[in-house]
Amino acid sequence: MRNYYQIKTVASAPPRRLIPIGKVISATGLVLVIVSLISALSSSANIYGSLSFLFLLFGLFFFVDGLLLVITASKQQEKLLGLRQSLLEDDPQIVASAEEFMAQRKSLTQQGEITGIFIVHNATKDLYYVGQSAKAIDRAAIQFLGRGNCDVYADYKYGDSFSVRIIPLSESGYESLNELKRTAIQALEAAGEELY
Repeated sequence: MRNYYQIKTVASAPPRRLIPIGKVISATGLVLVIVSLISALSSSANIYGSLSFLFLLFGLFFFVDGLLLVITASKQQEKLLGLRQSLLEDDPQIVASAEEFMAQRKSLTQQGEITGIFIVHNATKDLYYVGQSAKAIDRAAIQFLGRGNCDVYADYKYGDSFSVRIIPLSESGYESLNELKRTAIQALEAAGEELY
C-alpha cells in the first residue's frame, strides 16, 4: 500500500487546480500594474516615480507568470483528458462487468496473464480504483474476493455495479507499471473523477 500512497501524492495537484491559481497571480499582477501607473501619473516626486516603476515591473512579471501558468496548465489538462478518454473509452484488452469478469477469470488467465494496470469502476457511486500487477487479471479479481481494497469489496458485496478494464503495459507505450499507473491516476483526477 505504501506505493499507492506515494503515487497518490504525486498525482494530488492536477493541472485543473493550477488554472485558478494562475488566474489569481495574473489578476494580482494586473492590479499592481494599474496601481503603479495611477501612482506614477498622480505623483511628481522622483522617489515615488521610481517606486511605482518597480511596482510596475513586479506587476508585469506576475501578470505574465500567471498567464503562462494558466496556458501551461490548460495544455496539460487537455492532454490528461485525452489520456483519460483513451484509457476508459478506447479499446483496452479486457472490458467486462464485475460478474462477467469473475465468471471468465479462469479462461482469461489460461490465455496468458497480462502485465499491466486494471481500472475498477464502481458505476453506482462513480468511483475508480487503479491497480497494477504482473498478473493484472488475478489482481483485479482479488478486489472482488475480499483480499484487495476493502472499500471496493464492501461496495461489491453490498450490490454496487462494477466494471473492470485491463490495460496491458506492452500496448501502453509506457516503460514501467508505476509510470502507467501514475499517469492513469492523474488522467482520472484531471477529469474530476473520484478515486477510492
